[in-house]
Amino acid sequence: MEHVIALHQVYAELIFRGLKTVEIRKSRAFREGDTVFLYIARGNPYELRDTLRRLGLHEEQTLTRRGTIAGGFEVGEVIKADLDTLWEMTKETSGLSLVHGENGKKWLGEYIKDYGYAFTVERPFLFKEPVSRGELKEKYGVHVEGIIHLSRKTRKEWVKSLIEDLLTREVVYL
Repeated sequence: MEHVIALHQVYAELIFRGLKTVEIRKSRAFREGDTVFLYIARGNPYELRDTLRRLGLHEEQTLTRRGTIAGGFEVGEVIKADLDTLWEMTKETSGLSLVHGENGKKWLGEYIKDYGYAFTVERPFLFKEPVSRGELKEKYGVHVEGIIHLSRKTRKEWVKSLIEDLLTREVVYL
């Protein structure tokens, strides 16, 4: 199945640079083999700037642009775990330590509460031509501020058309 989710730009940058190989969610949003397309949401601009700086990069060197569906990945292994287990398993692969430092576990606990799901990121890719907000408005008649989660399971025809469009776009695997 295919999904479109919003992800803060800092985490998308880490995925596309090979530094984030696990995505964490509160619920079992995906299954092994699913394709996840990433809508690049703004997030905290200071976290983005600081994380890029720690990587020796500047904001002009981002691989993604806010407000676009920039690329995605295939879902590998899916793991359900409690907070402590999830943190130990993913603190170095989820991007949380890199972005939040010592506060990563606290952030994770506030996000998932008691337990959550870790999805391994397989075969990340960028679109040669990302889908912009303007294109979403023009082609599908929707004004998008931030996509939370769309999937092929929907009854909305525009979502099905969007996913079909995404599946035909030219990609670069990283």
